Amino acid sequence: MNGPSRGLRLAICFALAVVLPAAQTPPTMHSRDEWRVVDKECRDVLPPQAKIRACLSLLSDRRLSTAYLAPINSEISITFQSLRDYGNAIKYKKIEIERANTAVKQPAASSEALPASLGAMSLRYMELGTLQTLNRLTNFNSQSDEARRGATEEQNNYNLALSYNPMNYRAYRYRAEIHSLFCDSASAAQDIEAAVKFAEQAGDQDAARDYKRVTLSACIPAWRRD
Repeated sequence: MNGPSRGLRLAICFALAVVLPAAQTPPTMHSRDEWRVVDKECRDVLPPQAKIRACLSLLSDRRLSTAYLAPINSEISITFQSLRDYGNAIKYKKIEIERANTAVKQPAASSEALPASLGAMSLRYMELGTLQTLNRLTNFNSQSDEARRGATEEQNNYNLALSYNPMNYRAYRYRAEIHSLFCDSASAAQDIEAAVKFAEQAGDQDAARDYKRVTLSACIPAWRRD
């Protein structure tokens, strides 16, 4: 034999990573060094398939602090999205949110840190909702029960996005679409009004102009809520 197969070697490496005692964990790197590692060994890697493998490998690097787990999972999610693999993109976006949520719930280091963290969480939930939209439109019949369940998950994530940042005008815009699909035209109109209002307050005049002219999808009677 020419030595263990690649699969066996990977299994051995994984087993060693699990059983090595904590005392043998390499020392944690400084923040600047950690970002360099994330860039070099994850974010800047090409092509996409190689990037996914590299980022997954980096997740097990115990030199990195837990603060870098969310950004690495974000890179994996974005890369799967570029490959139109929305199922895996959603999976790693959810992991990213789980990791980031832990940091948000911790006491803020300064009065400025908390609003920034809340804004980032709002963005993550909005991104999760849009990934679920892409997955629904790509993989399910538009009027099926699976599509309806997917739309409900999307709406829940836009609700969460707005709970972290009530001025997230894009989340209002996307939620309006779901309200319209559920035949709730009044709520859809309110969300569009809010989207326009907060886009104008944020200085995003292009978005505000687009929202004023938006035509929402027609309601799906089979999805009508009681």
